[in-house]
Amino acid sequence: MQALRSYTRFITIFFVMTPILYLARLLVWPVVLVSEKADRRLRRWLLQSWARLFAVVAGVKVVVHGTPPKPPFFIVANHVSYMDMLILNHQTGSIFVSREDVQFWPIIGFMAKSVYVIFIDRQDKRDTVRVNKLIEHSLEMGDGVAVFAESRISCGLDVEPFKSSLIEPAIANRIPVHYATVTYETPEGCPLASKIIGWWRPEPFFAHLLRLLRCPGFTVTIRFGPEPISGTDRKELAERLHAAVREQFVPLR
Repeated sequence: MQALRSYTRFITIFFVMTPILYLARLLVWPVVLVSEKADRRLRRWLLQSWARLFAVVAGVKVVVHGTPPKPPFFIVANHVSYMDMLILNHQTGSIFVSREDVQFWPIIGFMAKSVYVIFIDRQDKRDTVRVNKLIEHSLEMGDGVAVFAESRISCGLDVEPFKSSLIEPAIANRIPVHYATVTYETPEGCPLASKIIGWWRPEPFFAHLLRLLRCPGFTVTIRFGPEPISGTDRKELAERLHAAVREQFVPLR
């Protein structure tokens, strides 16, 4: 029964929902020739609609504390799973700074590139300069940009120190930085969230997702900070944001 549920959901997500998103994206692509801002607004709506449908199909219950920011905005959050991106988009319509290899994943990579996801080579510190220019442009175009400032997925027991380099666009443009924390809980009878939602172990993406989709569902709690935080020094701002996120963080069981 669990295997049937997993494969049924997987087929629905990647062979029904995703092709429809691709088709819709292709149909609206000429809009970029008229207005990049309009194209990005359409892209936000398409991606957010896909995220919300994913939550329905996968049995995800989203609990929200606080008020999601409205674009354009800059937001940082903790990072325990690829699900964090989906949930933040579910609530805010944001785009993300993602690790470079994701653009080469089957299906996921093309979709990510087509909706303006920003990719960074985490092994090359010089790539931050290029990425920060893309973040600035996205903010100018009216996007909300989400950054996982830990710079990697953690095991969910604590919030690792924030890297300050990707916060530079907020400093340069004097943009207050919003923050959020994301945590997960599985229902009784399912494996703990740390085992099936956390993705810090060396496991292929699709293998992990299939295992996750076997669970009847799970609850995601996202807590938005009451006020954005401003600063003029990126290291100090990174420390203040880390403290704020950590204060409202709930570790994975």
